[in-house]
Amino acid sequence: MKKTLAGRLAQLIETLNIKQSDFAQRIQFAQSYVSMVLSGSKKNPSPRFINAICNEFCINPEWLKSGKGDIYVLPGLTLSPEKTEILAKFQLLPVEKQKVVEDIINAFLLQSMNDKE
Repeated sequence: MKKTLAGRLAQLIETLNIKQSDFAQRIQFAQSYVSMVLSGSKKNPSPRFINAICNEFCINPEWLKSGKGDIYVLPGLTLSPEKTEILAKFQLLPVEKQKVVEDIINAFLLQSMNDKE
């Protein structure tokens, strides 16, 4: 686990496999602001910055701020870290790609139900 917020943010961007510029765009912050946080020159980012990350990527704010707890959170669901990461990555996909994934899952579910009959 990374010891600083900057380290955890870098870990998150790497885990999401997203460019820093795309990350900044998704949370609606300037890339320069994200760069300052990543470099450690902005040690206490705004609450709006933290909230934007947590809301956009289903991130546990406690993990982002202090490193405690799981990285991802999905209210009302208890999932393994691996499954939570898959859902977070799904959320990164453009809507049209999400639809393709949903169609594939539905096809597998239908096949699975037919196999049980």
